Amino acid sequence: MRYRSAIVTVAILVASLVVVPRGVANGGQVRIADAPVGPYQVTVFTSPVPLRTGTVDVSVLLQRADTKEIVDGAEIVVNAEPIDGGPALRYPATREQATNKLYYAAEFTIDRPGEYRFRIEIRGPEGAGTVEFPATVERASSGFWRSWWFWAIVGAALVALVWWIFGGAPSQQRGSVAQRRSEARRR
Repeated sequence: MRYRSAIVTVAILVASLVVVPRGVANGGQVRIADAPVGPYQVTVFTSPVPLRTGTVDVSVLLQRADTKEIVDGAEIVVNAEPIDGGPALRYPATREQATNKLYYAAEFTIDRPGEYRFRIEIRGPEGAGTVEFPATVERASSGFWRSWWFWAIVGAALVALVWWIFGGAPSQQRGSVAQRRSEARRR
């Protein structure tokens, strides 16, 4: 019975790792933490983790440096410039694009992998400034494990395993234990 409990625990852990997304919008990897920019304090997150070609989310938390109060009415622009040359990408970060409305977010597509310099331009009611950070954008893999059908098969296998553990095997065990007891009594 302990063996089955261990199998169930491992199956649940594996399932939770498979189901939980790696990166979430308005979160992800912290690129800049509590950086002073004029009268503001700025924290910047990027997702997915690691950054890959395709859709990228850059989220900015803008606070007043003295009170940590969230700043409303700011204009924030995210620039992503390939370090090896090429056209720079420029996108506004807005509250409308953010999942969490405390953030300003820009969601856009990066087609080329490589090294990038991200620059965040901030113009708020009390001042302006910029922060920047370097980041590597990896090529998105197109492996079968990223397809819906692969995860459907994994999910079906986990359901079958849980059914076998809780539904099928215990009744067989009970029968064999009862059979062994009756044979022991006959002797």
